[in-house]
Parts: sequence; structure tokens; C-alpha cells
Amino acid sequence: MHMAAASLRRIEYIGAAVIATNFSVRVSCEGRTVPLESGQTVVIGRGLDCDLVITDALASRRHAELRLDGTQLTVTDRGSSNGTFLDGTRISAPMAVGPGSTLRIGGAAGPEVRFQAAPSGAAIRTPQTPAQGVRTPSASQQPAPAAAVSLPAHSQRPQQPQQQTQSARARSTSQPLPTRERKQRVALPSAPSNTGVVFDRYSLPSGPIEQRAPITPSGHATVTGSTPQVMPVDPGPAGGHGGAITIGRGLENQIVVDDLLASRQHARLVPSHGGYDVQDLGSRNGTYVNGQRIMGAHLGEGDLLAVGHSRFTVRHGQLVASVDEGDVNFVANHLSFTLPEGKKLLDDVSFALEGSSLLAIIGPSGAGKSTMLKALIGSQPATEGEVYYDGRDLYKNFQDLRHRIGVVPQDDVVHRQLTVQQALRFAAELRFPDDLPAELRNRRVDEVMAELGLTEHAHTRVDKLSGGQRKRTSVLLELLTQPSLLFLDEPTSGLDPGLDKQVMQTLRQLADGGRTVGVITHSVANLNVCDKVLLLAPGGKVAYFGPPNEMLSFFGSADFADVFTSVTADPDGAQRRFKESPLEDEQVEGPLSAPRREPPPLEKPPRQQSIPSQLSTLARRHVRVILADRGYSIFMLLLPIALALVAMLVPGSHGLKQQPPLGTGPGQVKFHTTEPLQLLVFLIIGAVFMGTAATIRELVGERAIYHRERAVGLSPQAYLAGKLTIFGVLNLLQSILMVGLVSLRKPMPDGAILFGSPMLEIIIACWLTAFAAASLGLLLSSVVKTSEQAMPALVISIMAQLALCGGLFPVNGRIGLEQFSWLTPARWGYAGSAATTDVRNILASQTDPLWKHSAGVFILSIVMLLVLAALYSAVTQWRLTRKAVD
Repeated sequence: MHMAAASLRRIEYIGAAVIATNFSVRVSCEGRTVPLESGQTVVIGRGLDCDLVITDALASRRHAELRLDGTQLTVTDRGSSNGTFLDGTRISAPMAVGPGSTLRIGGAAGPEVRFQAAPSGAAIRTPQTPAQGVRTPSASQQPAPAAAVSLPAHSQRPQQPQQQTQSARARSTSQPLPTRERKQRVALPSAPSNTGVVFDRYSLPSGPIEQRAPITPSGHATVTGSTPQVMPVDPGPAGGHGGAITIGRGLENQIVVDDLLASRQHARLVPSHGGYDVQDLGSRNGTYVNGQRIMGAHLGEGDLLAVGHSRFTVRHGQLVASVDEGDVNFVANHLSFTLPEGKKLLDDVSFALEGSSLLAIIGPSGAGKSTMLKALIGSQPATEGEVYYDGRDLYKNFQDLRHRIGVVPQDDVVHRQLTVQQALRFAAELRFPDDLPAELRNRRVDEVMAELGLTEHAHTRVDKLSGGQRKRTSVLLELLTQPSLLFLDEPTSGLDPGLDKQVMQTLRQLADGGRTVGVITHSVANLNVCDKVLLLAPGGKVAYFGPPNEMLSFFGSADFADVFTSVTADPDGAQRRFKESPLEDEQVEGPLSAPRREPPPLEKPPRQQSIPSQLSTLARRHVRVILADRGYSIFMLLLPIALALVAMLVPGSHGLKQQPPLGTGPGQVKFHTTEPLQLLVFLIIGAVFMGTAATIRELVGERAIYHRERAVGLSPQAYLAGKLTIFGVLNLLQSILMVGLVSLRKPMPDGAILFGSPMLEIIIACWLTAFAAASLGLLLSSVVKTSEQAMPALVISIMAQLALCGGLFPVNGRIGLEQFSWLTPARWGYAGSAATTDVRNILASQTDPLWKHSAGVFILSIVMLLVLAALYSAVTQWRLTRKAVD
């Protein structure tokens, strides 16, 4: 017994000290613990597929691994960005962990990994998250090897399969589930069809799929998780027809998808010829077969049907479904973008990203970063090359995959006058189907606010938030629809170093949550939280792609400023140096080029709601924005009051009533004061000012918001109609207030022409003039580049209409000038009010035919004001719907 006991080698674990033993070992860090048996390996990192998950930002996605062989514990760094430190020294090769050693992750002061001996074979009842399971050495439990990124034919580097741990979800179940095979990131055009990996199709293991979808007590099947599941439906024999099944969010469907992007009744499937005939049921987000939106199509063997985030395919005569939960591979394959005149903005850019990665795209000005972003998100496809989303060509499947991509532009895309909760709720109304209950939309808003820690600021106005909090609010808008890919353009621009770090750490958390995140940035202070860095040289040339911690050594520079100077001075040399380096083979993994092709035309995004529904949402949001901006609201209220007070300064007491002659002039011609002409000038030009001033900054100020909302399905018609509706009501209230106040001091005309009340006719003339001017203001707002340019446009517009209205000097009978005046609201507004006032009878010298006291002239003036408003709106609509708005 004593000899047997002596043969047992024990080394006690004290703190972080290692004791090798025949017993198993508990490995712990940040309060999480996993067991490690002899012959096993534990992978440590941020990735959810790691055995021991570390949330610290210093940790890489797959940072390090520990292996126990008998009594020997070995630590190996897995190419981490910030390094693995043993006894304060960064390791570069596998190292044995001895008694008294200290192991830290990401730095000499990073998270500490601790060890504790446990009796061999004893069950260790340590609470674990799904991501904390241990990979067993049993071959039966090892996942299938992933398909490696294909290599070009000229590459001599052997293709190494990569081992992949089971998904966190599969490890948390009581029985092993069949896992989906990894796709090739780029498929060979000549790839054999029996490899089990079919490019641009839904690829599954070649054997039968035994996991079946859960059935609820009410009898419908549910689609859950990314693991492929067989739906309990039978397409029947070839040529046969069975009963139809419906897919949707509602519980009345045979197949229920728990997805806010799905309509209540989304699509119908009818078994036919070993597959299904698919019919869209008027869904808002659309039904897609092989990436194309359809109203009706056949789903055959290997075809892919997409309903929101759910995917369906026919495999071996069975309908198989799964959910796209993110964590997808993303590949840029030899992207180039050439302008028509021949200038290259991108030059052969290739890289491959694993799921849940954070990529930083950096480079000097003129390096093509913005062009790169547009090519990656599909808004401006590259002229050469492809982008692959989990093996599917993004450009060819853009209608479907656009819902999986979130984009946060450099400018904030939220109305600053709203609270965080209000902004998100209005955005949810625009992005989700209009048959989705408000309770579910609001619940999703609460979820995303909690995810980024903004719940306590839910009722804070956006303009009261810090810069980092505002940027997080913009990110929340994109997270509403649960995108798998998230791209941000200069999110840290203008932020201080502290906020810069906060934003980058937020992006790190988003990537760790199962998304692939790309960020364009000029800041290099926090690149260490990224998994990869893509450095572009001027001309869109790749100067570096790889871990951030290796970039300075690659260039032999002391700081990033020297790197930028170097690649700017010699972009061709920088590109050549990277292509000739071993790093290119290691990091890019040789995505294959494909034959040249023309990028497919981009289809307009489908609307999630009907135009009336969007109009209601936009109008309510606009009212809330106006009321929330107290300064603007007070200005809109005081403006008609101020204009009325100015109009009262016109000399005279008769106002717009008929006046007795003051005397006679040469030839015994009666003459009167010009009070009516002057008063009408103030009323009509005041109306023009009210309309134009309210809208001149409206579109240019919301340009970034409009572009992003249009990209996710906003109707330009609903957007413009919402603006016109609210401003039309506002102009009516202002006109009533202005004319009513003026009438207290200046009498209205003696008789009406059409509506029985002269004051009502003056109000109508002022209202429609202001409305037409508001339409003109929206047109000018769509033309100007910045809000600062709007003010000169306002002044020029008001002065031109003051001269062309006809109240200061005659314009009738002057060739060119009279015809040009017909295009201005002031000319027809003045004509309508002058006709009601009967100016020609008051002032016998006035002979303008548009001032005749008749119903025909008044109706013509009203009709022309409506025609001008429609004309201005049509031109504005054309500008809003153009592919590229200036």
C-alpha cells in the first residue's frame, strides 16, 4: 500500500500553481470552471465555441489551449493578438506549466488562469454555461472537420483541415445532435457535386438527418436553432400532391417561425414532384428561393427557401429547416472597383473572416475605405470579385441577405429630439411587418437597450447623451432585426480617447455575442480588441491583413504614424510586400478568383409595411420630433404672430375694404392709398416665408437617416407624403393665426367670391401659398449639400418671390418675367387674394387680369398653387428615389 501510494505522483495546486497528478484538473478563470482529464485539451478564449469562455477584451476569440498528458500540463498560444503570459513572459511556443507558475491571458496583468487537482474519475459538479463543455478525445464525439478555405492552384501550401468544437447549443443538450458541415468559403467552379458541400445551396451532411423539429401540443412544428431539423411534412411521391402547409409567425400555421421579420402568414408550400410549390402570402419582408424574391416558385432538391432568418431546403425527400443565428464566415474575394474613366478605387482586395470576429479597416485618406464598405455591404458592388456570406454570393443573393446586414453610417441616424426609447420604437415600426403586435416590437426594443446597457437612458433625449451613447443608440437601430453582419463607418470620429475605447469595447462585445463586425476607423489606439486589421494603401491596395499585434513588426515601425507614412509614400510597394510575405498565405488563405462578371442590378428593398402604415408612422414621428424641439416649436408659433404684427404697420385704417377716393389727379382720375397692395404683399410673402422656412433644412438635415431607412425598406413616397401632411396642417394653423390677428386691426374685404366669407378666402390663399412654398422648400432641401447652404437658398427664394408676386411693381405684360412668375407660389397666392379683395376696383390704375374680382380667377389661382405644389413634390420625389442622392 505504501509503495502504491508512493507511486502516485502528486503536486499540490496553490493559487495558480500547477500540481501534476494522476487525478484530473479543474481549470478556472473569471469564475468559470471546466474539468480537464489526461489526454484532453481545453481551449480558452472569447469565442462561444471555446471550452472556457473569457469575456475580457484582451482575450482573442481562440486565445490559448491547455493539454494534460499524464502528469504534464502544457499551454500553447493559439496566435492570440495580445499574447499568453507564463510567469510574466509572453510565450511563442508550447510551454510546460510547472509548480508555482502563473498563467495570464492577454498581458502580464491580464486575467489569471487557476488550477486545482481533483480525484480521477470523480464527477465534477461545476455549473457550466453551454460554452464551457470539454471536448472529449473519443472519435465518435469529435465534430466533422471543416472545409478549409480553398487555395489557388498555384499555391504550394497544403490544405489543412481545421477541427471545430461542437456548438454551444449542441453541447447543452442531453443527446448529441448532428451538426451542419462547414461550407467552403469560396467554391471552386469545378468542384465535384458529391463532396457534400454545395456552393450557394443549403449544404448539409451527406447522410440522413435524424434530428426532427419539436412539435407543440397544438400540433404545429417550430423551427429552432441553427442545427438542421427535419420538418414533420411529407412531399409525397414524385408527381403526387399532398396537403398544403403554411409557414409564418402565427400559431395557426403548420410550421411556426419565431421571427419578428416573418409575417403572421408568410408563405404556403404545396407538395409537388418530390419538392414543394412555394407561394408568398403577401409577406412584408418577402419570400426568397435561392436568394431571389418570389411570388411563386418550385423548391426542389437542394434549393434554398428563406423566410426571415429561417432557412428551408429539400434533402433526400425531406424538408429540412434551421435558423441563421449569425456566427457566419465572411469572405472578400479579389474585389476591385474601377471608375468608368479607368481609375481604380479598390485593387484586388481579398480576406477571409471567421464568424464572431471583429475586423478593423484602416488606412490613410484616399485609401478607398468608404468604397470598400459599400462593396462589402452590397450597396455599391465591386466591378470585379465577389463577397461571400457563409458561402453564398452576397451580390447574387442580395435581396435575401440584405436583411442580415446592419450598417451604421458615420453620421448619427436618429432624431436627436426624441428619447432613446421613442427613436427605437419608431424605427421598429418601420422595420418590422405592420401585422406585428406593438407589444412584441416594444419587447424587442427593450431587449436591445438592455444588450448595450442603455436601459437606464431609455427616457433620455438623444441630444442629451454622450457621444459614445449616441453611437450606441445608432447601433441599436441595426440590432433590432438581429443582423449577422454589422459594419460601422467611423464610429469613433470626434470622440475623446475614453469614449473611443468604450465604443470599441462595445463592438468587441457585439462580436462575442455571435456577430461578425467590421469597423472603418482612423483611430489606432484600441486596435488590440480586434481580431484582424485590414490596412489599405492609397488606391485601395492591401498593405496588411492579420492580427493587430503583428502589424508594427511587419513594417518594422515604431508606431502607426510611420506605417501610414510608409504606405502612402509607396502604395504599390506596400501591396507587393504583403503579397510576397508568408503572412498573406497564412491570413488571407487564398480566396479564388472567379470569371469576370457584371454586378447584378440592385433591386429596391421590399417594404416591411404598407405605404399607409409607413405614412402613419412617419407622420407621428415627425409630430413628436417637432413637439420635442421646444425652440423649433416656439419659433413656428411666434412666426405668424410676428408677421401679423409687421403687417399691421402698413399705414391706413381701411385694410382690404373698399376705400373712398382721397382726391383727383390730372385728368380727374380718382386715386386711393396703396394700403391694400402693401398689406397683401406682407400677407402673401409672410405665407411664403412660413412655408419655406419650415422645410428648407428638413431633408438635408435628415439625409443620413433617410438613406439608412430607405436601405431597409422605407418608401420614398411615404417619407415625402409624411412631411407634406404635417407641414400642410402646420401651415393651415399658421395661416389662420396670421390672418386672424391681422383682421383685428385691418378689416377684411367687403365681399367674397366663392366661399361666402372673404376672410376664409384670404386664409385659403395664404394657406395654399404657404403649402406650395413648403413643397418648394423641400425641393431646395434635397438640392443643397449642407444645412449651411440652406440659408442662402431661403433668402434668394424669398427675395425672388417678393419681386415676382406683382405687388411691388407690375409683372404682367413683361415678356419672360411674367411667364417666369407663373412658376412661383407668391404670384398665384397674391392673385387669389387680390381677386377676393377686388384690388382693380379699389385702384383703377391696376389692370392685371389675374386680379379680376371673379370666381374663375380665384379658382385658377387655387388650382395653380396645387399644381405648383405637385410639381415641386414630383421633382423632390424623383431626387429621393434616385439611386444616388447628391
